Amino acid sequence: MHRRVIVTRFQVLFISLIVTFFLTNCATSEETTRLARNISSTDTELSRLRYENDRRFSELAKEDENIRKQLVNLSSSLDDKNEKIKVIFGKLDELEYQLRTYFNELKNEINSLKKSGTASPGGPTITQRQTPQTPNRDYETAYKDAFEAFQKKSYEEAIKKFTAFIEVHPGTPLAPNALYWIGESYMNIKNYEKAILSFQELVDKYPKSDKVPRALLAQADAFNAVKDKKSSTTVLKKVIELFPKSEEAAIAERRLRN
Repeated sequence: MHRRVIVTRFQVLFISLIVTFFLTNCATSEETTRLARNISSTDTELSRLRYENDRRFSELAKEDENIRKQLVNLSSSLDDKNEKIKVIFGKLDELEYQLRTYFNELKNEINSLKKSGTASPGGPTITQRQTPQTPNRDYETAYKDAFEAFQKKSYEEAIKKFTAFIEVHPGTPLAPNALYWIGESYMNIKNYEKAILSFQELVDKYPKSDKVPRALLAQADAFNAVKDKKSSTTVLKKVIELFPKSEEAAIAERRLRN
């Protein structure tokens, strides 16, 4: 009886081991299946993310190309506008000079009439007024001729004519203007070193000219074009220091901030 019970216990133990092994295998199989599904799902998600990333990268590349094209077009447009602005400034300078000349002549005429009293129109007063007018007309014509070359974008020709103008008429009111347009002509042909020298010559020879602030701004641009950031910054600060209330000083401040 006792022996029979022992056999039965061994049988129960054996059966339990078999059941445990079977259940363990089933659990492992389910986990493996679940893990495989998870890996498959992860691969699918990674593929989707990779596709989205490639698509987004392609879109960003196109946007970047469009932005670059727009910047090139904008830069070209700004260059054209800057050139037109320079021409307008030149015309304003010419008009300002003509008005100043007109008022000076009118003032001189009034003073001459006051001094002459009852002198006849053919008297010495009129002769004195007429004497300086011929050279005035000569240098005005020479200046206009040089400036017309600049307007036509014949910059080499403009440089030669403005240079000749300064050599022949160094003491005239338009001499600083001529130096300024020589500098701008050099800027347009990208000879920045000579542009820097021309603007500096204007500043040195005609420090009281109203062209000095604008010449300094242009000189800062020229230094910037040759990658001399330090000199460009120094010149911009000089504009602010010497001409604090001018429009050029405001422009210099904006450039320094940027």
